[in-house]
Amino acid sequence: MDLARHARRHWLFGLVLLAALVLRVLTALAFRPIMWFGGDSASYLATGLRLIPDPSRVGGYGFLLCVLRPVHSFALVAAVQHLMGLAMGVIIYLLARRYGLPAWAATLAAIPVLFDAYELQLEADAVPDVSFGFLVLLALYLLLRSPGERRLADTTSAAFLLGASALLWPVGLALLAVLLVVLLAALLIRRAGLVTVLAALLAGALPVAAYSAWFSVHQHQFSLTRSDGVYLWSRTMSFANCDVIKPPAAERVLCPPPGHRIAASLYIWDGNSPLLAMPGGRFSARTNRLALHFALRAIAAQPGDYAAAVGHDFALSFFWDRPVHPDAGIVDRYQFADAATAWVPATMHTPGGGTVAGDQAAYNGGRQPAPTRAVQPYASWLVSYQRYVYLRGTLLGVILLAALAAMIARRRVYPAGLPWAFAVTILLVPPLIADFDLRYLVPAVPVACLAAALAFAPGAAQRRWTTSAAATGTSAPDETRTSSLPSESTPAAGPESA
Repeated sequence: MDLARHARRHWLFGLVLLAALVLRVLTALAFRPIMWFGGDSASYLATGLRLIPDPSRVGGYGFLLCVLRPVHSFALVAAVQHLMGLAMGVIIYLLARRYGLPAWAATLAAIPVLFDAYELQLEADAVPDVSFGFLVLLALYLLLRSPGERRLADTTSAAFLLGASALLWPVGLALLAVLLVVLLAALLIRRAGLVTVLAALLAGALPVAAYSAWFSVHQHQFSLTRSDGVYLWSRTMSFANCDVIKPPAAERVLCPPPGHRIAASLYIWDGNSPLLAMPGGRFSARTNRLALHFALRAIAAQPGDYAAAVGHDFALSFFWDRPVHPDAGIVDRYQFADAATAWVPATMHTPGGGTVAGDQAAYNGGRQPAPTRAVQPYASWLVSYQRYVYLRGTLLGVILLAALAAMIARRRVYPAGLPWAFAVTILLVPPLIADFDLRYLVPAVPVACLAAALAFAPGAAQRRWTTSAAATGTSAPDETRTSSLPSESTPAAGPESA
């Protein structure tokens, strides 16, 4: 009886979700067992095998690989990520329905994450972007699922998820900071208690501190990476002028080489990178420290040039066609047409003393290495699909602007404001601290679509942050419980429970 009622109520979304599932099955059949993003994937796999951090990047994704290792199947890793993609579509739909949107509008909001070709490609790739996006959207679900009330347990759990997302991609730290700013603002207007703010701060800091302690055991430095200074230094390479900066002698070797300027992030990996002249190489503690000092001097000496560089790269997010940035070789890694390309040699050494091929074989249960195989005719179908079916950057900009315009016109920030701020943060932070990259667009799409859906929802409650009703039993005398649901509905009887 209940199943039949669910089917009738959500039949449109059910059909769309089924089509999205079929598309992911085709992707799994086309590119086996998983796709490899060069040195990044090799680093995460090495961490998953040996639990040794790579100082150049956060290795939280390696923990996911470690958890799934007993099955000895890269195909399972890809399958889990495909399920995360489907789950993100479901979350968007459920929240949109919870806030009163009709089924067709809620389904429309979920379509970009369910059918975008670049979302599919990253789900099939051994990189953390989809896992990051899933944790962020799950955190938003916890924060927004109860119109008119936010429970302490939901808020702290969401903060913990955002802290955990920072172990997949450090942008999660910026999202955690956004949440804490919102909670502090709520505290000032007496819509949140101090206990809630402190609990969220501690919950968000817990996974970050735990990872930093683990990193310190191996690298003797309490931090997430030993590359934050290097990446910020690369940001300045697109504009730095050492005649203006006047760095001290120890940092002059980090000045950009003469000649044509390349994309900022390429200065880290280029064969002529100034980092290679530093004792200890690109990611030694000394190199990272000096690179950070150089970058801060450059930004202070050339603030206008820094702002222009950030603005230029931020604007790349909204081009109609996918920009070729930082270079064609990187862009090709996101194309199904190049899925079987070996971006790094099978003999390349990986952290902890392994090689790319050896690590693949070890994870694969001691069998042969697992390079990507493009299987026809499915691979050709996906190559053709990717030419046409993806969310254009310009349309992403329209989605964000429409959500902002709706919030302004309706003079209502809640509930769309937080996902909107998250989407902009995801797009803005990479150009601020490193460079633009196509894969950084993908995690912003689900939260942007959620923001637009909630901005146009029929109504939204002004919310108080409270402990759970079960814990308190009653509301404060001056508390008014409100809901954005229709008058005949209650939070417990929303679309999720229908």
